[in-house]
Amino acid sequence: MNQWVAKWLRIYLKSYISLILYHRNVYPAVSFELTTYQSFNLPQFIPVSRHEGLISYIEELVTDLLSKLIHTYRVSVCILDSQDESRVLERYVLDFSEFKHTENQGVVTETEVFDEFRTSLNSLITRLEKLPSVRNGAVSFEIAIGTVQLELGHAIETGWDLRSQEQLDAFERDVNWVKCDEDEGLGELPAQLQSQQPTPRIKMMALVGCDAGPLVIHSFIEMVMFTNQGNSGTVYSQYDEDYSFQF
Repeated sequence: MNQWVAKWLRIYLKSYISLILYHRNVYPAVSFELTTYQSFNLPQFIPVSRHEGLISYIEELVTDLLSKLIHTYRVSVCILDSQDESRVLERYVLDFSEFKHTENQGVVTETEVFDEFRTSLNSLITRLEKLPSVRNGAVSFEIAIGTVQLELGHAIETGWDLRSQEQLDAFERDVNWVKCDEDEGLGELPAQLQSQQPTPRIKMMALVGCDAGPLVIHSFIEMVMFTNQGNSGTVYSQYDEDYSFQF
C-alpha cells in the first residue's frame, strides 16, 4: 500500500466509525469525549468513546481490517434495531472495489491523501447532522466486511506459542470472523409483520468518497424507508417527510 494512504487510512477509519456511533446515538452522548480530538483539520471535533472496551474493539477491528484490505471490497457499519438485531435499519458503506494496492510512492502526495480523507469525513458529518434523530437505546451496531478470496481459520502453524501475545493476536484475527450472506437483514421485517405490510424500500444517499491516485473509495448510506411514521416511532424521535416514503 502507498505509504501516505497507509499512514492516514487508519485514522480515517477510526474517525468514520466513531462519528457514526455518536451521531446515530448507538451510545449516549455523555459516553463520548467531544472536545479533545480532531482529525484532518476538520472544524468539528471527532467524538471518541470514553469506554476502554469500545476503544480497544475499534482499534483491533481497524488493525485486522487493514491486514486483510487486499481481500476487502466493502466495509459496512450497520445500525440495527435493538428490539430485533437481525434487522438492519441503516448501513454506512465504504466501497474498496476500485482501491489500488500499489506501493508506488510517487503516484500521490501526502497532501492529496490528507485532503481526500478530510473531504470525505466532512461529507459524512454533514449528512449525519441532517438525519432523523435516534431514540435512546433504540439501536445497536455491527460491522460487516465483504471479502474476496479470503481464507480464514487455516493460518495456525505448527509450533505457534499462543502464550505469546503477538501470535495469539494473529491467531484470533484468523478465527474471529463470522460468515454471513451479503445484504443479510437489510430492510427485512420481523416474521410476524411481513404479512401485515409490504417490505420497506431502501433509500441510497451518496457521500463524497476518495479519488486520488491509488486511493479510490466510494462512500454511501443505505436507509430503510418506512411506509408511515408509526413504523419508525420506536427508533426515531423525529422522522421528516424528506426521509419517509409513501407507497
